[in-house]
Amino acid sequence: MPNILDRILNPRTVAVVGASNDPEKRGYRAIKTLLADEYQGEIIPINPREKKILDLDCYARLQDVPQQIDLALICTPARTVPDVVRQCGVKGVKGALLLAGGFSEASEEGRKLEKETAAIARQYGVRLIGPNTNGMFSARYACNAIGWFDIPRGPIAVLSNSANVALSLVTEAQIHRYIGYSTMLSVGNQADLRFHEYLECLGEDPDTRAIISYVEGFKDGRAYLKAARKVTPVKPIVMYKAGRTDEGKSAAKSHSGSLAGDYTVASGVLRQAGVVLVTQSDHLYPVAEALAILPPLPTRRVAILSEGGGPITIAAEALAERGMVLAQLTQETQQKLKVIVPNASALSNPVDAGGGTDPRAEYYGLCGRAILEDPNVDALLMVGYFGGYTTRYGESVAETENRYCVEVADMMKQYGKPIVVQTHYADFRTKALDILRKAGVPFYREIEIAVQCLASLADYTAAKRRLSAAEAGPRAKTEPAAAQIVQRVREAARTSLLETEARDLLACYGVAVPPALLARNEEDAEDVVAKLGAGPLALKIVSKDVLHKSEAGGVKLNVAGAEAVKRAIGDITASVKRHDRAADVAGVLAAPMAEKGVEVIVGLTRDPQFGPVLMFGLGGVFVEVIRDVVFRALPLSQADVEEMLRELRYKAMLEGTRGLPAVDKSALVDLMLKVAALAAAHPEIVEIDLNPVIAHGSGYTIADARMILAAA
Repeated sequence: MPNILDRILNPRTVAVVGASNDPEKRGYRAIKTLLADEYQGEIIPINPREKKILDLDCYARLQDVPQQIDLALICTPARTVPDVVRQCGVKGVKGALLLAGGFSEASEEGRKLEKETAAIARQYGVRLIGPNTNGMFSARYACNAIGWFDIPRGPIAVLSNSANVALSLVTEAQIHRYIGYSTMLSVGNQADLRFHEYLECLGEDPDTRAIISYVEGFKDGRAYLKAARKVTPVKPIVMYKAGRTDEGKSAAKSHSGSLAGDYTVASGVLRQAGVVLVTQSDHLYPVAEALAILPPLPTRRVAILSEGGGPITIAAEALAERGMVLAQLTQETQQKLKVIVPNASALSNPVDAGGGTDPRAEYYGLCGRAILEDPNVDALLMVGYFGGYTTRYGESVAETENRYCVEVADMMKQYGKPIVVQTHYADFRTKALDILRKAGVPFYREIEIAVQCLASLADYTAAKRRLSAAEAGPRAKTEPAAAQIVQRVREAARTSLLETEARDLLACYGVAVPPALLARNEEDAEDVVAKLGAGPLALKIVSKDVLHKSEAGGVKLNVAGAEAVKRAIGDITASVKRHDRAADVAGVLAAPMAEKGVEVIVGLTRDPQFGPVLMFGLGGVFVEVIRDVVFRALPLSQADVEEMLRELRYKAMLEGTRGLPAVDKSALVDLMLKVAALAAAHPEIVEIDLNPVIAHGSGYTIADARMILAAA
């Protein structure tokens, strides 16, 4: 059964409310564009003062139209929109596209007007696109309700917070020529229909093979992640997510009324859902093209083939910067290449086939085949002249170059390995490049863009593999003892758990918690030493009023012996009282010092857009400064958690540095899954902060634990 939005996004009848005979009005231009693009459905102008508009019969009211209307294109001012939407509801119109601005993006008064409009739409079951949108384009029936001419048709859909970004993509496709659009939507303020609903529809759309998105903010991030997990296994989503900087967040809010949110959180959870993120807007279109037409890339092993040293160096650096690997060619492959190019400058990878001065376009075909036959190679990047030999050397080489362009495309199909061509002559649009691209091999002018296409292809292939194999963690199950701990905190009228309570709660869900003892006063020092040993010990304050213990002087490390423990308890208590005279001190917690290791942080927060998210990263007192942290949304799988470890910028620290052994990664994975299970079982917990967790070769030691409940 088709998606319920399919009839709205691919309408058979469009009523233009506010149609006009004035060429300056949108109500005129909308009809003009539909006619110019030869819309295959029926256009119905609505204007009480006109009989005909552009030779089409005009109706005074929607109710006067005898046939069913799929989409109402509303071209009237914002103040009139609520009443027009009500008329749509009475008529039974399925969807209304609201072009007007002046709603929540503009003012508080506009926000109220938008809320009123959405309420009327819900009352009558009318779905709204916008408001504050420039329109919609869908290729199936040539419904151009966006006002731009000459939009190239093809298998890519565009969902954007910005009409200008969408227009930029149109012009890029007009220049590129080879791939165009199935659907284009500027979503506007999302008063009703939201990103995830459009995404679900496009995921089922047979005319769409890839989806481009420019996103400033989500109205329902959790729903978007759910939709993306369903769509990405069958078609790629390539996204530029705004908000990497404070300036970007501010601009996004003023532009669309959306909250850009925390980019680190958004990027983590979107990748978790299989979305391919790019950080340059000029990567959106080429990456979407590459993912739509290339075979999968199961590893990150790439070979470079060229006839010049400079482009090879740039390509090698660009690959390394994006986490790609230069494949090591076998001796057999290198010998084959030596036979083909006796004077080659380099054969081990990168392959520099520029050993002579004569044009040899055939080297790309002959060497390319030898490289693709190598079992160590999973993708081939060609850089340099290929596709432009006729421009460089004249028509004498045209036949050879054209023949090998066909050969290269055939090789990609034969070996099932992606080939991307970077050519200095991309802008010349030679016949050779036309042959190459029509046969399914993409070409680009810039090396960095060509490399980004391969890196994104590897990311997408890995995401599909992870999503298909991932099993969700255990279902949330609340342990009775844990519920009692939370209940006691509530009864004490607190939102923060004491560390002793947080440790007990962790233990309820199988987390390994180190032995510890709470000293109520200095006289408990001997009991501490008797039960935990003479030391060295770590001592820290336990107080509902002191969340940042180090800043209050509430921590002492490497304390040994009863007398030292006694002095430390006194010093800690006195220091905390100086910091906050009214602080309620429950005691001082003593625990054996952890063995040396890497300080990491494991935490949970409730993101306003994406709900509960798990955090992992390098920890300690400088966690906010280093900010080497990654996030994943709950629920998550073991594969998600394992990917979090690989995603750290300084993940090499987990492998063993400066004499420290490699940490037990499986223990960290187990810890994070158990913290996620705890969070799922207790939605009343809004924050968990285990920092630092000392990760070492034999497991981990939780050195500090903090939990916060939602206000009652």
